[in-house]
Amino acid sequence: MFLLLSTTLCGANITTKDTLVISSTQTTHRAGNYLHTLEDKKGQKSFLDISNSPLFVRSTSEIPNFGITSSCYWVKLIVKNETNSTEDFMLEFEKITADNLTLYYKVNDSSSDYTIINANNRQKKYLSRQFLFDLNIPTNKSATIFIKYKTNWATTFPILISSREKMLQDIFNEELIKGIYIGILFIMVFYNLFIYFSIKDKSYLYYVIYISFFLALQLNDFGYTHKYLFYNYPLFYDLGIKILPSLTSISAILFVRNFLNTKLHCSKLDKGLNILVIAFTLILGFSFNNQDNELYFTLINILTLTIALYLLLIGAVLSYKGTFLAKYFLVAWSILLLSIIQFNLSNLDLIPYYEITDHSLEIGSLIEVFLLSLALAHRINTLKKEKENSQEETIQLIQEKKNIIKNQNTILENLVYERTKELEQQNKIISDKDAEKSIMMREIHHRVKNNLQMINSMVRLQTRYHDKDSTINSLKEVERRILTMAILHEKMYQSDNLTSVNIKDFITTVIIDLLNIYKNEKKIKYKVDAQEINFKSESILYIGLLISELITNSLKHGFHTLEDGYLCIDLHQNGHNDYIINVSNNGDKIDIDKFNTSESLGQRLIHNFVKQLNGDLSIQCNDDITTFSVRFKEDI
Repeated sequence: MFLLLSTTLCGANITTKDTLVISSTQTTHRAGNYLHTLEDKKGQKSFLDISNSPLFVRSTSEIPNFGITSSCYWVKLIVKNETNSTEDFMLEFEKITADNLTLYYKVNDSSSDYTIINANNRQKKYLSRQFLFDLNIPTNKSATIFIKYKTNWATTFPILISSREKMLQDIFNEELIKGIYIGILFIMVFYNLFIYFSIKDKSYLYYVIYISFFLALQLNDFGYTHKYLFYNYPLFYDLGIKILPSLTSISAILFVRNFLNTKLHCSKLDKGLNILVIAFTLILGFSFNNQDNELYFTLINILTLTIALYLLLIGAVLSYKGTFLAKYFLVAWSILLLSIIQFNLSNLDLIPYYEITDHSLEIGSLIEVFLLSLALAHRINTLKKEKENSQEETIQLIQEKKNIIKNQNTILENLVYERTKELEQQNKIISDKDAEKSIMMREIHHRVKNNLQMINSMVRLQTRYHDKDSTINSLKEVERRILTMAILHEKMYQSDNLTSVNIKDFITTVIIDLLNIYKNEKKIKYKVDAQEINFKSESILYIGLLISELITNSLKHGFHTLEDGYLCIDLHQNGHNDYIINVSNNGDKIDIDKFNTSESLGQRLIHNFVKQLNGDLSIQCNDDITTFSVRFKEDI
C-alpha cells in the first residue's frame, strides 16, 4: 500500500546537493528531497540496467507520490555520515506491504558489489509494521542506495534515515501514540455500547457500528491487522483495504440519518443519502479484482469526498432550522471533513504528500468522536430530565390519589350538593324558558302588529301614486313588499334563534321571488355574493326591503332596451359592525340627479330605509354597470 525509495551515485548527474548528510545521531532525516526516481512500466529491467540509467528524475517533494499504478519504481539515494563516530544506521520505509521490495547499497570505497536485501511480504528482518533496513556507514563515508518497489496500492516513498537508537526510539513513540489513539476508539466503542444497553437509544447503536468500522479501517491502515492477523494471508488484508472504507461510509450515513432524524427534518436531502448508500454498496464489487484497484480507489475517494460534503450540507441546513444536535454535528463533521479532504486529495495525487497526511484522519477523527460523544451525552441529559419529570408527575399523581381517598366523604357530599344544585338550575332553566316563550309570543304579536301597520302605511302611500291604468302594477308593488316581510318571518321561524336571521339565505330568497313576479317581462340572471352574517330582525327587515326596492327599480327601469340582463347583489362586512351593500346591474344607465330629486314612492322608500339603517347611499355608473352602494352600521 506504501512505496520505497532508492538513490545512487552512478548514472545521472549527481551533485553535493543530492547527498543526504547525517551530521547528528539524534536527528531523523526524511529523504524525499534527495531522491531520484525512475519508472519501469513493465517491471522487467535488471539492477544493472537501472544503476547506469540516465533517466532518473530528481524528486521535488519530501514524499514522492505516483498514485495507484501497475508500474515498478526505482529510487536512488546518496547518504553521507558526518558524525564523529561510526554508527549503525537504519532506513525505515513507512509502508505496510509490498509486492516487490529490494534494497541495494554499498559504501563508496568498497567493492563494486552491492549488498542486496529482499524485504517482500513475509520476508521482513524486523517484525515491525514498516520495513526496516540496516545501514553500516563509516564516519565521513558515503553510501549509495537503490530501492526497487512495486505495489498494488498507492506508490509513495516515505523514507526515513537515522541512527539505530533514534529510529527505535521514534518507532516506540509512534507506537505509543497510535496505541493511545486506538485505545481511545476502543473506549468509545464500549462506552457507547454500554449506554445503548442502558437506555436502548438506537442512535448509540448506530454510533457504535460507525466507530467500530472506522476503528477497523484505522487498524488496517496502520498495519496492525497485517502484522497480527493477516501476515501470512495478504489477500484478506488487501480485501480489508478496499471493503472497510465503503462499510465505514455506509455506517456513517446510517448513524447521521438516525442521529439527526433526516427523514423527518429534511426528507428531500434524506433521499440523496439512499442513493449514496446504494453507490457505496455497488462499489464493493470492485473489491475482488486487483486489476481494478486504480478505478476502485479513484471512485472511493470521490464518493468519500461527496458524502463528507453532503453530510456537511445536511448539518448546515438543520442548524439553520434550529436543530440543536445538528450544531454539534456540524462542528464535529467540519473538522473531520478537513482531514478527509486532505487525506483523499493526497491519495488522488491532487495535493503534495506531507507527513501530516498520514495523521490527519487520526487528529480529525478523535476530535469528531469527542464532539459527537458530547452531543450524545446531551441526549442522555435530556432523557434523564424527562425521566425525572416523569417521576415527579408520578409522585404528584400518587399524592393526588391519597388526597382523593382522604377526602372521599367530603367529595361525595359535594357531589350530592352539586347534583341538587344542578336540578335546581335545570328547574330554573325550565321556568326561564317558559317565561322566554311567553315573552317571545308577545314579541311575535308586537312584530306582527308593527309589520301590519307598515303594510297599511305602504298601501296608503301606494294609493296616492297610482291611477286607474296602473292598478295592476300597484298591486304588484304591494305584493312584493308584503312578500319581503313574509320571507323575513319565515326565515325567523325556521331559525334556531328567533332574534336574528342569516342574511345570505334571506337575500337569495327575496331575489328569486322578485324574479318570479317579473318573469313574464324580463329574463334576468343574478348572483348573490354575501357573507353569512346574522343580523337582528329589525335590521334585516330594512335591509330586505331596501334590497327589494333597489332590485325592483333595476327590473322596472334598468332593462327597457335589454331583455337578458344581469343583477349582482354583494353584501360584506367592511370593519367592526360596519357593512356595505352593493346592488349592480348592466342595464340602462341611470340619471343620478333625476333619481335623487325624484318624488316617486320607490325613491322615497329607498331613502327612508337607508335612513332607518343609519346609512349612506351612493350611485356609480362605470362601464355600462350601475351600482347602488349603501354603507351602514348595525346598532349593538
